[in-house]
Amino acid sequence: MELAVTNATDSSSSPATPVLPVFWVNFFTYAFYIFGIFGNLLSLFTLHRARSRSNKRHVFMLHCLLANDCFLLVGHLVLTFMHDTWMNNNDNLWMCRSCVLFRFFVWGTVCAAIVMAVDRWLALTKPFFYLKHISFRLMKRTIAILWFEVLCLVCAPFFGFGLYWDETQCKDFQDAEKPLDVLYFYLYFGHGVILTIAMVYTNLAVMKALCVKDSHIQNNHNELIRHINRRGSSMTRNWLTEEERSFGWFVLLVCLGFVTLWVPQMLATLLTRFISDKSAIKQIKMAAGVLLAFQFVLNPYLNVLHHWKLVKSTCSRPKNINASGGSASGSRSVSLRTTYKVSTPQML
Repeated sequence: MELAVTNATDSSSSPATPVLPVFWVNFFTYAFYIFGIFGNLLSLFTLHRARSRSNKRHVFMLHCLLANDCFLLVGHLVLTFMHDTWMNNNDNLWMCRSCVLFRFFVWGTVCAAIVMAVDRWLALTKPFFYLKHISFRLMKRTIAILWFEVLCLVCAPFFGFGLYWDETQCKDFQDAEKPLDVLYFYLYFGHGVILTIAMVYTNLAVMKALCVKDSHIQNNHNELIRHINRRGSSMTRNWLTEEERSFGWFVLLVCLGFVTLWVPQMLATLLTRFISDKSAIKQIKMAAGVLLAFQFVLNPYLNVLHHWKLVKSTCSRPKNINASGGSASGSRSVSLRTTYKVSTPQML
């Protein structure tokens, strides 16, 4: 489960390949990474502008997702540059360790996506349970635990559990022959299968809930649910607001993209393990890595589209300085009127 865009330069740098294709492969590779890094920085800036008016849980999960994407793309850009600069980097131990370590950011993004999917699943299908038991602190602890578990899984080959180096050059863990190395391969692959199944299940439930709620909204007005927490303060949650629905569809698109582009990478990993002729599936593995890389580049632009109204208002802010104040006061009055019209549902 790792990006294979870097391998494109490796396969294109053979003496039999013309110089021009190598140049264009390198050019598009660097442009691809820079385009993704720019998108992540733009998306993080958008989140910075939206943090005061958006749900802090949404902002935190998006920060985790986009920060992982940005670190991953920056790291692979540096590794690609080092790969093109050093002729014998496959024989360099520290280069190999760096490639293995950057798998953590791939898994870290997947962990953030699965937490987002589970969060939306519980919020849309079990709102009372979500309000009572799922706190912001619990969400941060869950992501931290998942990241620590992934870090241990990725770094296990450094301590002898898993293959990454055979005393001469960097090796793929799919080529494992020793029992412990083979066990690590199945553990690594099984981890990806479990996350994929969980993501598929939660997103099917989210899609069903969003479709049901959207059809309900067409026939009924938005319903506000007033929840009294343990400290005695009231907390109003509108589970049918535009922000909740928009964020739910955004998470759905991100997770569907992960599932669509993650599964080819898993299949390529499995084929590499059981097919002895590596050259026969080299192109398949490379294509699967490129597809997976597209996900980390598209995530930030999906988030920009998700906050497109904010981006548009930011770009047009100098022209509407006075109008913005009026609109802000108008929105406050509308929110106050909406608050007074809240009808508390009967307790079940």
